[in-house]
Amino acid sequence: MPDTDDLEEKLLSEVGDLMSREIRTIAPDTTLREASRLMGKYNVGSLLVLGGGQYLGILTDTDLARKGLAQGVNPEKDKVQSFMSSPIITIDIHRLVEEARAIMKGKGIRHLAVTEEGKIVGIISLGDLIR
Repeated sequence: MPDTDDLEEKLLSEVGDLMSREIRTIAPDTTLREASRLMGKYNVGSLLVLGGGQYLGILTDTDLARKGLAQGVNPEKDKVQSFMSSPIITIDIHRLVEEARAIMKGKGIRHLAVTEEGKIVGIISLGDLIR
């Protein structure tokens, strides 16, 4: 567990210092089963939904559990577009990590898309904040 000084230093750093620049995407017409498989393959908790050359939403492991499987959907037939969260909540790459934490807490989410000059350039998760 990080000590208080390490935690304070992390919270005062920029989002860009902790984010992942590796953006994993999925098409909106992909099945939930395939989405789950991809999350496991890439060891990620979210996939950005990409359709028509633009980001349409985000599908998270929480979406799969709470909106998907908990409601008895068919993961072989039901599609990502029906369970993704939209609009995508974003934060600028130069904002402080503390601000990202506050947004996640306030909105009850664990993933934010990170933008630079209005373009999504990465993802930051709650896990990134506590590592």
